[in-house]
Amino acid sequence: MEREDAARVAEAAVRAARDLEDLVPKESRAHLLKAQRELFLAANAAIQHRRNPQGAKAQRRQARKIPLD
Repeated sequence: MEREDAARVAEAAVRAARDLEDLVPKESRAHLLKAQRELFLAANAAIQHRRNPQGAKAQRRQARKIPLD
């Protein structure tokens, strides 16, 4: 499910970039794309948080010691 969400976020970012390509000067596009990606990732994180209110801490595995020779 998370991969599907990430794919949707990436697709939305690409669509938004295409729609704004004619309006945004070439020099500003990279900055805009980075900002859009951060916005979409933040929205995705908020959605994931609402689906799992305990957050990532509840899903983390316990660290285990690895013996070194």
